Amino acid sequence: MFISCTLLIVSAAAEEADKLPEDLDLNGSDCIWIRTIRDYTPLSRDSLLIHASAKRSYYVRLLAPSFGLQSSFQLGTRSRDDRLCPYGGDSIIVDRFSGGEARIHSISRVTPDQVEQLMIRYGKKDPGDTQDPAPPEVNGAEVEELG
Repeated sequence: MFISCTLLIVSAAAEEADKLPEDLDLNGSDCIWIRTIRDYTPLSRDSLLIHASAKRSYYVRLLAPSFGLQSSFQLGTRSRDDRLCPYGGDSIIVDRFSGGEARIHSISRVTPDQVEQLMIRYGKKDPGDTQDPAPPEVNGAEVEELG
């Protein structure tokens, strides 16, 4: 029984990874200049998107779930310098009154397409909200009348 439970957990983790963008680095070691942080979108209890200036976005995974992340109106940062990094003890402060602090596992810079996929994956955006690209134009497909 114990072995099947372990396999179920491994299978669920593998299934979870399959639903994320294929080219997403889940162990990213990118850093964010704290002064450039403009907004954030909580995705789950242990992950969020941080939106920075210059239209840059970062996928941030926490070491442990933070139950206050999804209901937080503000986030703070604790860092030893001017950058938020997944190493050096940097963390995100979820609740400044209770001292709720979440250590960072990884930070990965993401493209606009990956942001879209993550928003859909975590149910923050409806897949129907995306617009299908226009069909490409085909040269030489004109209709010719035969006389």
